[in-house]
Amino acid sequence: MASASTPASLSGTNRPDRIMGIFQIIGFVCLFGFTLNMLVLFLPPQLGDALWRVGFLQQFGDRSLVLLLGVGLVIAGSLNGRGVRQFSLFALFLGAIYLITCLLVVRDTLSLRQQALNTISAQETQVQNQIRNAQANPAALGENITAADLQRAAQELTGQATIAKQNAQTTVLKTGITSVINLVAVGLGLIGLGRYGLSARKR
Repeated sequence: MASASTPASLSGTNRPDRIMGIFQIIGFVCLFGFTLNMLVLFLPPQLGDALWRVGFLQQFGDRSLVLLLGVGLVIAGSLNGRGVRQFSLFALFLGAIYLITCLLVVRDTLSLRQQALNTISAQETQVQNQIRNAQANPAALGENITAADLQRAAQELTGQATIAKQNAQTTVLKTGITSVINLVAVGLGLIGLGRYGLSARKR
């Protein structure tokens, strides 16, 4: 009877270790997949282009839940091992990087917003100048075009430019705000995992 119960007790003892091993495997797979995806999106880098940076960081933030899950599983699988401190410090470091990256997203978002407004204003000014030149030279107008038509076109252009500016601001700001929310959420999550891992190790 004693010999029959011994394997069962041993398997019960090893079960938590096996579960933690599974956590680590899944965690490392998540980290590996996330790293490869980000590497593909990063190449070729265009670090001097604000539009490229915002687009990359948006993708980075959207996919970072995989990173958060991977780090959490690795830390959970290492709580009884020696590597939990290193992984916890790594999570704290990554969390700080995420929060700092938010500042870059805010700066680039405001820069892109201003660029979009300047581009629309420049195009509006160019067309308005063409209309004014046509109004100043009625002889160059066709028979079917009157001064009233030009005035109406100028008013419609102003309205369309205003709508275009509003749409540009909304699109750029929504993209920036969404990216910041994702980065902050993942950053705080990583910091929380790091702090938990360090405190659990001390116990």
